[in-house]
Amino acid sequence: MEPLIETRNVTTIDIKWLADRCSSLQVDLPRLSKQIVFELEKSIDGIDDSQAHDIDGVVIDRLFDAFGSCAPVWHPVPVPSALPMIALLPGMGCRIVCALTDQGKWLIEGKEGTSYLDGFPGNGRYVQLPTIADPTRDVSVRRMFVDEILKHKRVFMMASGASVICNILALASSLYSMQIYDRVIPTHGLETLTTLTVGVFMAVLLELIIRKTRSLILEDGIKEMDHELSHKVFRRILSIRMDQLPGSVGTLAAQVRSYETIRSFATTATMFAFNDAPFALLFLFVIVSIAGSQIATVVLVFFALAMAIGFMSKSKIAHYTKNGVAGSNRKVGLLVEVVEGAESLKASGMGWQLLSRWDQLSRRVIDDSDKVKRCSETASYLSAMVQQLSYVMLVCAGAYIASTSTDLTTGGIIACSILSGRVLAPVGMLPGLIVQWGHAKASLDELEKVFKLELDNHDVDRPIHSVTFQGSYLLEDIQFSYRGRREALSVKRLVIERGEKIGIIGPIGGGKSTMLKLLAGLYKPQSGHVLLDGLDLQQISRPHLSDSIGYLPQHVHLFGGTLRYNLLLGNPRASDEELLTACNLTGLINIVNSNPKGLDMEIAEGGGGVSGGQKQLIGITRMILSKPDLWLFDEPTASLDDSYEQRVIFALAQQVKAEHTFVLVTHKPKLLGLVQRIIVFNQGGLVMDGPRDAVLEKLSQNGPNPTNQGGNNGA
Repeated sequence: MEPLIETRNVTTIDIKWLADRCSSLQVDLPRLSKQIVFELEKSIDGIDDSQAHDIDGVVIDRLFDAFGSCAPVWHPVPVPSALPMIALLPGMGCRIVCALTDQGKWLIEGKEGTSYLDGFPGNGRYVQLPTIADPTRDVSVRRMFVDEILKHKRVFMMASGASVICNILALASSLYSMQIYDRVIPTHGLETLTTLTVGVFMAVLLELIIRKTRSLILEDGIKEMDHELSHKVFRRILSIRMDQLPGSVGTLAAQVRSYETIRSFATTATMFAFNDAPFALLFLFVIVSIAGSQIATVVLVFFALAMAIGFMSKSKIAHYTKNGVAGSNRKVGLLVEVVEGAESLKASGMGWQLLSRWDQLSRRVIDDSDKVKRCSETASYLSAMVQQLSYVMLVCAGAYIASTSTDLTTGGIIACSILSGRVLAPVGMLPGLIVQWGHAKASLDELEKVFKLELDNHDVDRPIHSVTFQGSYLLEDIQFSYRGRREALSVKRLVIERGEKIGIIGPIGGGKSTMLKLLAGLYKPQSGHVLLDGLDLQQISRPHLSDSIGYLPQHVHLFGGTLRYNLLLGNPRASDEELLTACNLTGLINIVNSNPKGLDMEIAEGGGGVSGGQKQLIGITRMILSKPDLWLFDEPTASLDDSYEQRVIFALAQQVKAEHTFVLVTHKPKLLGLVQRIIVFNQGGLVMDGPRDAVLEKLSQNGPNPTNQGGNNGA
């Protein structure tokens, strides 16, 4: 194959940008560590221009390999169905081709930002973003932590090497004492004293430097681990299917945060297992060398006794800690509920009931914490007593041997007593380590519950990414119910053709909102299938589905940040002109103009300080900016007054094209002018379906209009 690009286009800056951008665009890709990116940068400098056949191709090959993806397949032209793609463009460098607009222009992105192209220069090359199976989909929390520790084993090996040197240097103080008592004092060797003292000072200083170095090495490695673990855990939360999320947001948040406890214990236990505990055997060997097996046996017996005391409290600590962690999670859940529902609590004056629940939970958590503390303190006190008894018995045995033979000197007794403390020091850490283990085990169990929840595209190894949707639905034998509740929705068969404009009406609890969530792929039915253009929604990649389907829930949620930030969540690449055009369409421009900061007005977490109507306007504007092919609305104007509602109706009539599928849940008759077909749900079942005017006429003959019974339902 002849080289298509003769000049080097991929630079070290491109590698940094590509590594980060690929991970954000492709959810399955891991985040590359700084070390891997640094090695990729060095590989660019290591490629000889005169010898490399295809310099840029080699660099991209190495990038794909770093992601754990298969080798890239290059194309001479961009493939719309395979977007986004990495492009190598002569004279322009490395870019990502993001989309092909309706006007036939290509949206491309580089490290400088986004731009549009009418066409591409000749001799360009294009490759689809690297793809791999999500490494966390079928991995337990325990496996994830083990893999992360193994991934950073180099850091722990370096720390272990430093610990070896530190523990060898730690022998200096005991050997120093032995030499002083056995040689310096009997011979009055002051010069020897000076030499030994200087040597010990140097050993102590060197030990300090090495310990500090070890600490810095571990700090950097643990920081990288923490970043990777938090990324994987948060990505896992984002991947949980909506119908699987637990009812208590606070409890879920507490469960997720527990990974910090596990990480802390994992690193501490690893260092204990590889750095502290093994050197007890080294010090025991030195005791045997100095004083013989009899003295070593004394130390070994007390070592075993201290270990037994530590492990005796293990089961009790684990039991009380598990209860305490569960109670703490429930407290966090209750706290979040109180903060979110503060307005209702104050208005109803029923806060005292929740205060009573809080007090009950607090008492349980405090009681469990006290029990853990008592078990830990008891184990610590007994371990301290064992260490003291070990010292007394060692001195006693040493004095007896020194008095009845010449096998042991006074200096040897003192050196062995110092070394015995080193042998038993790791055992003294056991009570605290066991408490950490109890918290980590309880946290691990809680986090495992989260990891067992079903994800988007559950049991699908390779979800479909590159499909252009026409917008036709087929629902067959659908049965769906919420956990612990009766059946919420039952549909035998429902067909929605491409470009249809459909209104869904019915009484409260009729299953209207549930139906919309099933169409959006947010919920998975317990039985039956929801097909989009003949494909099961669960087979289609969730990010790709979100790019094509616009879904506006009944209660719009806003995120802490600016108004611009919240609007751009629908389309991060939208220009200021597009933003203002969308705001003008919905009437949101009035809110923008009324605030001195305009689009940069601050919005509190959860949308605090923004009215319900304003939230709906922001949500509708955000959806218009996202330019979906399928529009799903759940009571979009429930909180709007007549003037804004009319403006929104006009905006939707303009933006929803003839080929777009449009499904609207509403209880307002005005919005039904946007649809040509109406589906009526009642008690979770489809009871009527037909042309708008015919259905409304039949309903008016049979009784009250269901559009006036919908209200704000949570079905």
